[in-house]
Amino acid sequence: MRDLLISSMPIILWIMTGLDAVSIRTMFSYYLQNRKNKLPLLVGIICIGLFYDSLILALGALLQPSAFLKFVSQFRYILHCTMIPLLFPVIAISMKWKPAVLKAVWAITIVIMILGLAAGICLVTEPRTVGAINRYAEADATPGWVDGLVQMLDIVPVFIMIGAGILIWIKKKNPHLFFAGFFMLLFTLLGIFLGKDPSGDRTQSLMFYISMYGEALMVCFLLLFIKKEDNA
Repeated sequence: MRDLLISSMPIILWIMTGLDAVSIRTMFSYYLQNRKNKLPLLVGIICIGLFYDSLILALGALLQPSAFLKFVSQFRYILHCTMIPLLFPVIAISMKWKPAVLKAVWAITIVIMILGLAAGICLVTEPRTVGAINRYAEADATPGWVDGLVQMLDIVPVFIMIGAGILIWIKKKNPHLFFAGFFMLLFTLLGIFLGKDPSGDRTQSLMFYISMYGEALMVCFLLLFIKKEDNA
């Protein structure tokens, strides 16, 4: 299974890049049809970060480790840490919280995005190669607060999304927000437990790749959630 994942990485990464581009277009098209609904706009912005992430990783099959690849990879982490917090207002809008609560969520989100920007800049990377993919990944020299914030951003929004999704599923019979969070969490866990190299070499971990399937499914179910809400 691991060998199949490694051998298929280059083509799958390009496919994911294309799907992310389609997701961006779809989300912004939805937003232009109804500017009052900010969900498609926020998800579309998140998709921009996912598109860039997939693109840089896909280019890793064509580029050797270099100052250029290091630079664009650093920006990949900056986008990740500043755009993932947008999931908080996505959840708040989905729950239809009152304007005062939504403003508070936005205030917290902006603070986290600023911290995420600092974390993305301060994160230390090192070159790694898995299969045909050359990339720059987080190094041990990364400050502890940066690593902690990145892990928080990868986990906390997903659990909140799952909890909010359960409530919306019960109340509105719309299960898609729950599944968006569930599959993101599932593939994150699969990346942790199945992405390890048998030799124990952490530099050969496939977590970064396996978790991308969860991101793709998250976007898919967020789109289904938005469509069902529009038709409600």
